[in-house]
Amino acid sequence: MKSLVCNNEGSRLEALRQYQILDTPPEEAFDELAFLATQICNTPIALINLIDANRQWFKAKVGLDVQEMPRDTGFGSICIESGEVLIIPDTLADERFATNPIVSDPGLCIRFYASAPLLAPGGEAIGTLCIVDRIPRQISPEQVEALQTLSRLIVRQLEIRREFAKLASIKQEYKQAQEALLDIVTDAIVVQDLDNKILLWNKNAEELYGWKSEEAIGKQSNELFCTESWPQNLEIYQTVLKDGSWQGELQKISKSGKNLIVESRWTLINDEHSQAKSILVVDTDITHKKQLEKQFLHAQRMESIGTLASGIAHDLNNVLSPILMSVHLLKSKISDQQINPMLSIIESNAKRGADLVKQVLSFTRGIEGNVQGQATTRQSTVLQVKHLLLEIQQIISQTFPKSIAVFIKIQDKLLPICADSTQLHQVLINLCVNARDAMPTGGTLTISAENIWIDETYASMHIEARVGIYIVLTVADTGLGINSEILDRIFEPFFTTKELGKGTGLGLSTAMRIIKEHGGFITVSSFVGKGTKFKVYLPAVNQVPMPLLEDTAIPTGSGECILVVDDETTIQEITKTSLENYNYKAMTAGDGVEALAIYAQHKDKISAAIIDMIMSKMDGATTIRTLQNINPLLPIIVVSGLATSEQVPMDKTDEHTAFLPKPYTTQELLKTLHSVISQ
Repeated sequence: MKSLVCNNEGSRLEALRQYQILDTPPEEAFDELAFLATQICNTPIALINLIDANRQWFKAKVGLDVQEMPRDTGFGSICIESGEVLIIPDTLADERFATNPIVSDPGLCIRFYASAPLLAPGGEAIGTLCIVDRIPRQISPEQVEALQTLSRLIVRQLEIRREFAKLASIKQEYKQAQEALLDIVTDAIVVQDLDNKILLWNKNAEELYGWKSEEAIGKQSNELFCTESWPQNLEIYQTVLKDGSWQGELQKISKSGKNLIVESRWTLINDEHSQAKSILVVDTDITHKKQLEKQFLHAQRMESIGTLASGIAHDLNNVLSPILMSVHLLKSKISDQQINPMLSIIESNAKRGADLVKQVLSFTRGIEGNVQGQATTRQSTVLQVKHLLLEIQQIISQTFPKSIAVFIKIQDKLLPICADSTQLHQVLINLCVNARDAMPTGGTLTISAENIWIDETYASMHIEARVGIYIVLTVADTGLGINSEILDRIFEPFFTTKELGKGTGLGLSTAMRIIKEHGGFITVSSFVGKGTKFKVYLPAVNQVPMPLLEDTAIPTGSGECILVVDDETTIQEITKTSLENYNYKAMTAGDGVEALAIYAQHKDKISAAIIDMIMSKMDGATTIRTLQNINPLLPIIVVSGLATSEQVPMDKTDEHTAFLPKPYTTQELLKTLHSVISQ
């Protein structure tokens, strides 16, 4: 799909300046990308051109010794305004370009120009990657594609550079704080003679490694630390004798067996005759820092996995949609007592697949929001938690080990709450997964829901609580339990007791954030060896929850003609059949271009349109805008197997437009269609 280009000048300049790249020295990564552009496109000149308010500044340049030029000189501004590749085979052959200074200047004499915009993640065109020659020429489509690829690599390098700058800033702030608190730092200071006998062992060394000073002094260092690292220590020893110092990271083991990573600095100490006397070793514990770095990288990998999972989920939704609608039609037409149970099995498993896809998409959106710090939009509705708990029971009963017994306890007349069901689903699934991991050999998982009145006494003891009626969701396990020393830290971002690769430390912090956004709070109690109990408190509301779609009547049409636009043939056919089975007429189109042609010919007959967002030739967004330009009152249902309603470029206040996520059932389709047509 084509990227949306932001042409707002203020936003563009803000995006450019966030990179803090202007007027910086040359960098090898950018120079190599510019050189690669000349090699691929076979031109003598290539520039990475960043366009400021009044100037063009070149971060990298090949074949041209100019650092910057006015913004209105050259053709970079044309490229960023269009947001597309600009190619000028011969500048003198076009009167628009022939008088430009870079063409008429005897020192430049530019005859050929091509550039690709540098698009920031928000769509802002912050500059160009351009290739230039002093003779007219052409470039192949493959070279154009390569130029676009290189432009994306340049933006990616800018993103990487910015992230490294942030990390460097954090590191610098940490260093300044360390210098200011020099007297209370936890550096372990050790002095050993040239035979590796320990002569000095300070208090911080005692705290870090666990050996008291009287235990360490006089011992060989290899007697305290793992003998497997002894060859490395001998190599460091030789380097210190030769060069006078050594610095690097070492892995060590404390007296209690704890694995440590230290930043170790070795310095040779000479006597009054300038002869080597001893070695000063200063060790800084960086174990926690390394764990955070690993978790950060793991979170980045999880983000990439989430992007891949979104694409797979999109395809699965397109597969499941016709299955769900076909089963509904078959059940309405076939009364065979042997076939109907099989159809019910197919329908049940298709819905199960749809639920799993929904969880994949929920997971990937959670990754995007949490890792990148993006705000998420909460779509709250009045709902009955009972249905959500039964759905979760179905999922965990199918995915958790059979050694874990699952019990659901739901109070009669449970009050409804106002919540985002997807986010609440995410919280409860996370708590259940944590409970599963705490019971590696099996146990009991109990999930309960009940009404509770919080009085002034309880509210005074819990800062997040307010006097009133709540429902409390309890997730209790009989697992390993949580040590009291770390119980207060479990909601901290990136804090985890799980092994590397088995947890990011983001789950409980995300759950805490979601529940707080809903006006609730979470408590936890745990005993080692006896299990853990999480309680989620959410304010109850005195409103009627939304009815389940299956419990509502299916509306039928009155002969209206519906335009169905989808590039999946099976979805076209089953949607058409479903509509006709409920007294509608239908026309189908495989892309936006065909849909516009059909509508232009039959606009007096067509009462509404169902349009997929992701299609070839012309995407759904363009198709919808064009149809609305023709007929602003045309009822439209926007469908997508990937995007959420917040991600769809549609007017949320337009009563003639609705969003329907794939896969959808016949009931959901007919209900939504009736809603937009009846407005």
